[in-house]
Amino acid sequence: MDFTIRKVHFSLILKLATMKNIKVKFLIIMLFFLFNGILFGQSKKSSIKDIKGSFVSARVNYISDAVFLGRKDSIEAPYLYPSITYHHKSGFYTEGSFSYLTKSNESRIDLFLITAGLDFEVDKFSGDISGTKYFFNNDSYNVISEVQADLTAKFNYDFNIVNLSLIASTYFSKNSNSDFFLSSEISHDFISSDTKFQISPTAGIYFGTQNFYEDYYIQRQITKSGGGTGSGSGMGGDNVITKLSIQESEKFNLMAYELSLPMWYTNNSFTISFLPALVFPQSEANIIDGETVVKENLDETFYWMVGLSYQFN
Repeated sequence: MDFTIRKVHFSLILKLATMKNIKVKFLIIMLFFLFNGILFGQSKKSSIKDIKGSFVSARVNYISDAVFLGRKDSIEAPYLYPSITYHHKSGFYTEGSFSYLTKSNESRIDLFLITAGLDFEVDKFSGDISGTKYFFNNDSYNVISEVQADLTAKFNYDFNIVNLSLIASTYFSKNSNSDFFLSSEISHDFISSDTKFQISPTAGIYFGTQNFYEDYYIQRQITKSGGGTGSGSGMGGDNVITKLSIQESEKFNLMAYELSLPMWYTNNSFTISFLPALVFPQSEANIIDGETVVKENLDETFYWMVGLSYQFN
C-alpha cells in the first residue's frame, strides 16, 4: 500500500508502546481477527458498501506520516487532506484533493492531486484502473515529491476464504525517469451481522525500482546546499553539490512487507475509518555521494490513518 495517501479512509491510534511492543501487539491483533470466526464471517464483497448508481462523496483524512514502500524523510510529514469524488454508475470516477502539512513550523498545502479512473466488478473479480497527476509544493520533503504522475491498475479476486489483489503501477518523475512497482496483497473480510462494521486484516509484499528515491535524495541535497528552501533531510555538503546516485535505482527489487488492519464503520451515508499499518522496508540502498558510499539504514515504521466521509447519493 501504498504512500499511499489517497483512496483510503482513516482513524486515530496512539503510540503507547515502543516499536518492539507495537509489533508484538499488532501481530497478536492480526492473528486474533484472522482466526476468530465466531462474531464475523467472510463477506462476498471487498467492502460492506454495495453501491448502485452514481454518487458524490466528500472525505477528510489524516495520516500520521508520509511513508512510501517503507521509505520516508527523517522529518515526519503528517497530512490532513480533504477530497471529493464523483463516481458514475458506469464505473468511471474522478477525484480531487489537497494535502495540508500539519508539522509544526512547516504548515502549508504540500500537494494537490487529481485522479481519474474506471472500476468494475464481474462476479468475484473486480478491478480499478486509474491515473493521477501530482502537484507538489517546491518546499516539499515528501519522499515522492519528485513524482509528477502515475498509472495504476489493481485487480482483486474473492476466493471466499481470502481476497487476493495484484497491483501494478508506473510512476513518472520530473527528470523523465520512471519507476515500475508490482505488489500483491492478501486479506480476509469480517463483517458484523448488521453489515455496518468491517475489518480486513491485510498482508502485502511490494517490489519496484528506486529512481524516485534517487531523485528525492538529489533534491534534498540541493535543498541542504542552499539551492532551495525546504526542510527535508539531505546528504550534500553545505555549499557544494556533488553528484549523488543510488546504485540500486534501476534494479527491480523487493521493497517492503506490510501488515495493516483497515476497518470501517458505516451508518447511513457516513463512514468512519481507521487503518494502522506496520511496514518492514527491504533492499537498503547504497547511496553514492561523490567518492563516498553510504549504506542506507532502514527501520520498520508504524503509521496510522483516520478519516470521515459522507456520500451524496
